[in-house]
Amino acid sequence: MRVSVLYFLIPASLATYGGFLYYRLAWLHHQSVRALQHVDAQLNSHHQLLPHLILAIAQHAHHEREILDNAIKARRAVLNARTLEERMMASSQLSHALRHLFQLSEACSLLHMNDEASLIHMQVVVAEQKIALAREYYNHVTQHYNERISRFPHNLMAHIAGFERKIPFELGDHVGHSFARMEC
Repeated sequence: MRVSVLYFLIPASLATYGGFLYYRLAWLHHQSVRALQHVDAQLNSHHQLLPHLILAIAQHAHHEREILDNAIKARRAVLNARTLEERMMASSQLSHALRHLFQLSEACSLLHMNDEASLIHMQVVVAEQKIALAREYYNHVTQHYNERISRFPHNLMAHIAGFERKIPFELGDHVGHSFARMEC
């Protein structure tokens, strides 16, 4: 009688533990998907502000057409990106173009007098801060998920269930470097 109970309890225990491992990995996977969707939502709201900022700056800085064109092209590249890698590269280029654009707006004294341009500039800065926080959360969840699927016994369940490593959302190396001051 006792042996037959063990034949039932051992497989039931293993199945329960396997279910727990699967549930934990699935939960982390869904958390990373939701976090990436939040990054996308923040990027989309940010990209909706950019045409207004570019238009406000273009009204006062006609001679800096190259900077404005670069920002427009970078925004278009982000909107057309299909994969996470393309999105990361395009976001990096957009951040680079925006840094030049912000320096131009700070250098132009006419823009400081324009309340609309200042308000749009602040909204873009706040949107960038939200993007940074959303990316940070996504990267944290992704790192935790990747660590889980690489450790025993989660790696066995990940292999069986088809869970794969996720790529963190990083910006390029040139973001954050200072640029020479521009004059209007």
